[in-house]
Amino acid sequence: MPLRNSLHRRTHKERSQLAHRSKLGLLEKYKDYVLRARDYRSKRDRLRTLKLKAESKNRDEFYFGMNRKRTERGVEYGDRGGEGALPEDMVKLLKTQDEGYLRTVRNKGLKRIDDTKAQLKADLMPISEDMDDLDDEVLDTLQSAGVLPSDKSSSRKGKTKAAKPTPRHIVFVDNEDQASLYT
Repeated sequence: MPLRNSLHRRTHKERSQLAHRSKLGLLEKYKDYVLRARDYRSKRDRLRTLKLKAESKNRDEFYFGMNRKRTERGVEYGDRGGEGALPEDMVKLLKTQDEGYLRTVRNKGLKRIDDTKAQLKADLMPISEDMDDLDDEVLDTLQSAGVLPSDKSSSRKGKTKAAKPTPRHIVFVDNEDQASLYT
C-alpha cells in the first residue's frame, strides 16, 4: 500500500465503557466477542458429535475393553490402567532408598553444623581472662551450643568428644637466658 493512501486514513479506536455503565462490567470488544463465539461454537459442535456417537452406538456390540469395565446404573467404570500394587520387594527397596536419602541429607546438615561450630571455636577462642568478663547467660549459651567447652565435659573421663585443649609449644633450652627469649 502506498504511503500517500495510509497517511490520510483515520485510526479507528474502540470505545471504552461509559462511566454510568461501569457497574455492568467491562465493555466487550468485537475481538472478544469473536473469540467467545468461536469457543461456544466449537463446544456446541463437539457435544453434537458426542451425542450422535452415543445415539448410534449398538449396545450389543462387543469390545475387548469391556472385559475390564463394569457398569453401575448405566455408567461405565474402568480401571485407571494401573496393574495393581507394587510388589513387596520393590516397595521395600524404594523405602530403603528414601531412608538412605534422608540419612544422607541429615548427615550433611550435621556436618555443616559441626564445621560452623569449629569455625566459631577458632574465631572465638577466648582467653581465660575474657571468659570472666562474659555474662553467665552468654557463657551458658555458648557452652550449650558447643562453642565453649562446658565444665561437665572437662570433668568426665573416657572416650568423649570434649573440646581439644589449647595447643602448647614446648621449647627445650640450655639456660635461663635462652628461655627468656621465648617468653
